[in-house]
Amino acid sequence: MSVTESKAVSITRKAAKNPKNAAQSAAVEQALANTPVEMVPLSQLALSPLNVRKVSPDPVKLQELADSIRAVGVLQNLIVHLLPDGLLGTAAGGRRFRALNILLNGGMITADYAVPVKTVSEEMAKIVSATENFQHEEMHPADQIAVFGEMSREGKTAAQIAGVLGYSTKHVQKFLRLAGMAPALLAALAEDKLNVDQLQALSASEDQERQLNVWENAFGFYRNPKELREAVLKGEVPAAGNRLLDFVGREAYEQAGGGFRYDLFSDEGFIGDTVLLHTVARQKLTDIAAGIAQAEGWLWSEGRTEGVSTYGEDAERYLLLKQPAGELTPEERARFDALDKQLETLSEQDDDEDADHDALELAADACQAEMDAIEAAANIRAWDADVRAHGGVVVSLLHGAISVRRGVMLRSDLPETAADDKTGVSQHLSSIRTQDTIATPEAKPLSAALIKSLSSERTLAVQAALAAQPQMALVIFVHDCLKSTFNYHSFVASTLKVSLHAHTGNLLDNAPTANDGLAMQHLNAMHDAWQAQLPDNWHESWDWLLAWDTQQLISVMGYCLAKTLNGASERLSHKDSKAGKELEPVEAMLGFTLRDWWLPTKANFFGRISKEQISDSLSQAALDGAARDVLKMKKAEAAELAEEKITLTGWVPDCLIAVCEETVQADAGTDTETEIVANIAA
Repeated sequence: MSVTESKAVSITRKAAKNPKNAAQSAAVEQALANTPVEMVPLSQLALSPLNVRKVSPDPVKLQELADSIRAVGVLQNLIVHLLPDGLLGTAAGGRRFRALNILLNGGMITADYAVPVKTVSEEMAKIVSATENFQHEEMHPADQIAVFGEMSREGKTAAQIAGVLGYSTKHVQKFLRLAGMAPALLAALAEDKLNVDQLQALSASEDQERQLNVWENAFGFYRNPKELREAVLKGEVPAAGNRLLDFVGREAYEQAGGGFRYDLFSDEGFIGDTVLLHTVARQKLTDIAAGIAQAEGWLWSEGRTEGVSTYGEDAERYLLLKQPAGELTPEERARFDALDKQLETLSEQDDDEDADHDALELAADACQAEMDAIEAAANIRAWDADVRAHGGVVVSLLHGAISVRRGVMLRSDLPETAADDKTGVSQHLSSIRTQDTIATPEAKPLSAALIKSLSSERTLAVQAALAAQPQMALVIFVHDCLKSTFNYHSFVASTLKVSLHAHTGNLLDNAPTANDGLAMQHLNAMHDAWQAQLPDNWHESWDWLLAWDTQQLISVMGYCLAKTLNGASERLSHKDSKAGKELEPVEAMLGFTLRDWWLPTKANFFGRISKEQISDSLSQAALDGAARDVLKMKKAEAAELAEEKITLTGWVPDCLIAVCEETVQADAGTDTETEIVANIAA
């Protein structure tokens, strides 16, 4: 027996361990057992269109099989069926048929060479072909997709196909989905120009034109399955982690008529109707706001998915009153002080190595929650009845949690004020300071070293984002070329004297903590992917680049240009107090948000500012409780707590946020969902 045929037998035995494979093999063997073997001339045989193996076999292995047949003959019969032209089509044994033709073309055998065959019906031929090929050398994925698709069109379910061929139902379902891919991509799979993982990533979208467009415009690093999937899904809204869907609930969204689109990668799918989801979320927030307004005596209420801002249209419509300081009643003060002492005791007990730390932590959380509730109740009482009679309450979502903003005035309802009244409210409300006019003390300046570090981190993040959009890098480069060429009063014209200097090394010197950051992970991955495509001694000549197409050249140029970006500085901008101010036009072009790339930590920010600045940062992130706590801690502990808490909010320092991106941070009037439910119930 030949080496090649021995491998086939071994694999068949391995497959037989699967009960489905064993049952199918037994059924096929039983059907063939009563079929006699006939000897027919090779000239009477042809390759059957029912043979599921369409991709040409490995020529080296095929030659090995031909040599084996020449030496010992055909040891295993072929399975054939009658074709319309009278020939016998080889449904199983296609590799043996091809090997025989190699021998025939080489003059080693003649056309009347006797070949052992078993003749079966057309239906049985298809099943035998699929079963044999699946059990022997693994079929090419392109062939699997084709045969699964054909059997599905004949009315068989995925489970039935899996039962016949011995594959799992999930495997068949995945490959059936791939049968609907762009034909050009399926052809590329058959030619091994892309693999199944890449094809599955592209199948996340059902738009064949988009699938093909993404593939044709992806090079190097961007042909990784993850990058392909992100590109083909651009504009889709994932259900997983969506704050509005988490707030509303999948069941409520579906009851309202909403649906989801699913793919091979996500069990939770994509939101089918984002407008409906926003509507359902706003209605739920409106109901909560109405309950609070009724319970507390506010004139009006509103529910919205985003909080009220102090700029833009919100600034023209609303006036936000500052939260008045609440005063505790004697009973509340006594209880608050008792809880505070209890917290200290729990903290001391927690220092004992033998203590039940989980139980102590739960007890401390309960104490803190009750203290927060006492303070919140006092703050609510602090609102003057006259203010409630004229003002309203707005309920929104902040970082996935319910946020309540009290003391919101409609500017259209405010009476005209005296000429010298600069508060923006009527005289009977003028004793209450507005958020618009709060005087903020001058902040302690950041050190030059910290500004340089922060602006370097911001630059690395923008570099990574720009490298991912080479077309934008090309636009910026061309613009610089135009300035150099046409604005000759400012620049000395020169002929091809472009000088590119990657600033990544200097930026990492400025901000060593960025080495392990997300931006450097992306830049390093792209660097490695491009470097892998460079031939040996690539720097000695550009001849090899002549084989690259235009899009590939643009992509690698975009990566190189992105690394020349440098927004590092030692001073904040004079007008806006920003670090890396000159990066803003690039960020705007890219739709860049620093929060997606960088968050402050103890190492890169909190450990390098004062405790007071740490507290201010936490307050800006609506973490008032933590802001108070850090003032009682040592500097190192305060920085660690800030890093832990701030990660959940997406907060970054104002000096790193583009002017057009600035938003209002959470205010002191924010309440918990527990408090809201309690108020509604009351």
